[in-house]
Amino acid sequence: EGIKMLAIGEAMKSVRKQCGLSQKELGETLAVSQSYISQVERGYEVPTPMFIKLFCLLYSIDESNFNFG
Repeated sequence: EGIKMLAIGEAMKSVRKQCGLSQKELGETLAVSQSYISQVERGYEVPTPMFIKLFCLLYSIDESNFNFG
């Protein structure tokens, strides 16, 4: 499970950086804290399916990129 969580976090970090956003800016867009974004990116927190869905909708990402199960 740790590798799966890290893969999701790494993918989110990559998209965030491509969009030129800080963790704080991304968190504000998604109504979560900068700390939560940091924990997801480092694989310490598992984002909910709804969080992933919202992230994908806002940044025009195919949600299947996050189906690691």
